[in-house]
Amino acid sequence: MDQPMGTPPQAPQAPVQPVSPPPPPPMPPAQTPQQPAGQAPPAQKKSHAWIWVLGGCAGIVILGIVAFVALGWWGARKAKKELEKITPNLEQIKENADKWSKEAEEWEKKSEEFRESLPNPEEMQNQLLPPPQNSPSVQ
Repeated sequence: MDQPMGTPPQAPQAPVQPVSPPPPPPMPPAQTPQQPAGQAPPAQKKSHAWIWVLGGCAGIVILGIVAFVALGWWGARKAKKELEKITPNLEQIKENADKWSKEAEEWEKKSEEFRESLPNPEEMQNQLLPPPQNSPSVQ
């Protein structure tokens, strides 16, 4: 044991930790320069909340316009596709028009032939009525 003679034995001690320096004191708030007496303090910056409000409104309007244009474009395309389904193609319309024109010409010829085959109403009237007789005139 490492103890000198004649000294009483000591109790075991815990290891000694080195002492750290205390933390530095907090920084005091920045001091404003002293104003001379009689002058008003400088004006603080104004908050421009109205700029944010107008910006938000403008953003909403722009989004609304974009949505309106997109919806209109989509609707126009949808309507065009539906009309193409319903409306027959141009070739079919031309074929039908030619067909109807030929049928109309045939009906016109038939009706003309039928009119020519009918007797003249004036001739029929002359055949049915006896010719007028000359009656003696009364004097």
